Amino acid sequence: MEKFNFNLFPELSTERLILRQPTPRDSKAIYLLRSNKKINELISRKMPQSISETTKFIAELNKRFKDKKNIFWVIVSKKHNQIIGTIGYQNFNNNFSYAEIGYELDPDNHKKGYMNESCKAVLNFGLYSMNLKTIEAFTHKDNEASKALLKKHQFVFQVERREDGFENNRIFKLKK
Repeated sequence: MEKFNFNLFPELSTERLILRQPTPRDSKAIYLLRSNKKINELISRKMPQSISETTKFIAELNKRFKDKKNIFWVIVSKKHNQIIGTIGYQNFNNNFSYAEIGYELDPDNHKKGYMNESCKAVLNFGLYSMNLKTIEAFTHKDNEASKALLKKHQFVFQVERREDGFENNRIFKLKK
């Protein structure tokens, strides 16, 4: 199968969601997600300080897509036409057989199956359209919902591995 070529951003659709490329008009919604205290309880990252900072972040994400460094989707509810989360791949290896997956979801939309639906679409895309052989996820040891999601999608906990500089993260791996 031919490898994904990064010429056109892949929009994915599920029963209730559209996963699409972020645009500058999404800056406020992404700012609200990335600065949400509940979301960031178990994530080690710098929170944005302004919507304009988030606009620059979106521009960088889209540049990184063109440079074949990541694919970052916003998760949009079809019912409300509203961004409720993000999901994406990053840290591809040289032959694009490996990537890391990451995601976040607005706490008001937890326990509704949205991340499961998003994850299924993105994993299918990665495994069958991109032909990834290995996908890893790094999640906080106390993030039970994330660990359950990964296990549901056949990721296997890597007992012996730890992420340098992030002692509380746990690594899960999915192999094709």
